[in-house]
Parts: sequence; structure tokens; C-alpha cells
Amino acid sequence: MNEDAIALAKKIKIRLEYYQKQRQYSQIAKLITYSLQLLPSNYNQQIFGYIPNLFSQVELDLSIPIQPEKLSIGVPVVYKIYYPAQQKLYGIPYFYLFCYLKENSEQLNVYFQSAHPQFKNLSPDKYYLNQSTINFEGAMSAFNPHNLSVISISDPGHFIPGLTSSYYAGSAELNFTELIARLLEQICNLANISLSNTMLFGSSAGSFGALLSSTYLKQKTNVLAVNSQIYLQNRNNLMKSLFGINQPQQLLKKFGNQISCNYRFKQDLKVVPNIYILANINDHLHQRNFNFYQLYLSRFTQKGLDNQSVFDSYYGIEGHGRPETASLKAKIEIARKILMMKSY
Repeated sequence: MNEDAIALAKKIKIRLEYYQKQRQYSQIAKLITYSLQLLPSNYNQQIFGYIPNLFSQVELDLSIPIQPEKLSIGVPVVYKIYYPAQQKLYGIPYFYLFCYLKENSEQLNVYFQSAHPQFKNLSPDKYYLNQSTINFEGAMSAFNPHNLSVISISDPGHFIPGLTSSYYAGSAELNFTELIARLLEQICNLANISLSNTMLFGSSAGSFGALLSSTYLKQKTNVLAVNSQIYLQNRNNLMKSLFGINQPQQLLKKFGNQISCNYRFKQDLKVVPNIYILANINDHLHQRNFNFYQLYLSRFTQKGLDNQSVFDSYYGIEGHGRPETASLKAKIEIARKILMMKSY
């Protein structure tokens, strides 16, 4: 690190401390954007620490409608969302949602957090912001300069001890993807954002959640699905842990709308999303993604239905590797242009 960069880091640190004292959260977000563009990640880590802790935390109870005064516009915030009727998912009565609704924004990006091995040993007692252990997928993208609003959902399913993720399947009592859809609708309505201008994005488990949630919305939206799991009924150990059933056909009969995109998209759906399926050729999920895309084409692309769809591939590492950051950002931009038939 050269002397100029060291001097810049010191200036940014001083400015951050000033904004924190003044509680100027939107300025903190802009400062993070500026610093991320100019300084290496290790310096940013030293300056900002665990970034979600820099912003306010607001509690919401889904047993009642969200009140307009609870919605923070123009200022990044972390919402602590309590499930309705005092329900719990894996012993946890709430989940976190990072939300940055910008002033005068017409579009929304929703990032669904995806599976990652680092969460396998993270237990429910670590599921607190002050533990600095919760990763908000896409949170950094919330501070981009263009006028997009961004919501990043933290999936509590990551924190089942010994399991990587719930893959948004929820539980026998709670359909997590449907709940997310209802929550997004409330936020979009209060913020005057159209779901048709919104893009749900996730990788692996996250895109599974995005695809399923999109079918519970009342209005068409757009989904960029990267290496989606598509269905889970054959994950016997996981399904046994979540639902107490490890017989695929029995699972589909009872919980097909929660555990299988194939099953859900064969139903008589009132709304289907525009989709952009991005698959890693070196990944064993590639064929599943393509099979799902063919199902979508056969059911939802007949003349007059006005559905946009794309199947795209890239060469990544074996496993759930996604494109490198610059390429992924480019794909997000391409997906927006194609699925909404316009450029932002």
C-alpha cells in the first residue's frame, strides 16, 4: 500500500467517525462505495469492520401489516423480521433483512443469500448481528451509484447446526419463500416500487428461493437464477431433518410447492416470472437447470403470454462456483435489459 493510499484510508476513517456521530447513514453508505472502489479489501475491513453494524436495526412483526413509518427510505437499515403468530423456524423466531430503499427509485434488486460451507457449523446462538457472523449476500451492491433499491435477505436456514442451508424450504409449519413474497409485496407497495421493475437474484439455494417466491407474488417479476438447486426431494438427510420425511413422492405430495421448482411450476400458477437461468457448465446442476428451463418454455412461452426467458452458461470451477464479480455484475445488467426489455 503506497503512502497516498494510507493517507486516503486515514481520511476515510475520520470521515466515517464523523458520520457515525451525526447518524448520517446515507453518507456512510456513499463513503463505503467510495472506499470500496479505491482501497483494497483488507483496508476496508479495518476501516468499516462488520458493515451491517454501521446501520440502524428496526424490528418488524409480520403478524401485523408494516406501518409506513417503519419503512426507511433513503437510509440503509437492517430489519429484524419476526415470524407471524410467534412462529419459529429451526428454533429462531426471526430473520434479518438488509434493506436500502433509495429516494425516487423505481427498481428493486432482491438478493437471496445462497448456500456456503462456512455456515455449516454456525449455530442458532450465533444468529445475532452483534456476533458479526451473518453474511448479507449482495449488501455491497446496495451501495452502487445508480438509483436502484436493494434488499438482501439472510436465510435462517443457514444456521441449522451441521447443515449448510435449508435452501429456503422452510418447515412443515412455515413456507419461508411464500412469506418472503408477502413481505416484498408490502415493502414495494409502501415504497411505490413496481415488482415488474424488480429483479430477484440468488445463487444455488438463493435462486431456488427467488424462483419459488416469485410464484407467490401477485405481479410478474424477474428472476436471475445462478446454479439453482431446482428441487430438493432427493436430499434425504436434509429432508428428514427439515420435514421428518425422506420419501421423495410423499414429500412432493405434502410439500411440493416448497421443495421443488419443477413441482411448483407445473401447477396452475396465477403469476410466473421472467427468468434468466445462468448455469455453470462444470457444475452437476447444469442439466437440472436446463431441464427446468425446458419445462418453463413448454408451459409459459406460448404466443401471447409475453414471458421473457433466457438460458445461459459459463465455465466456472466445479461445484457451485459462480462467475467472478465483474462477469456476474455484467450478467445482472444483461438480465435486466433482456427480462424487462429495457436498459437501466
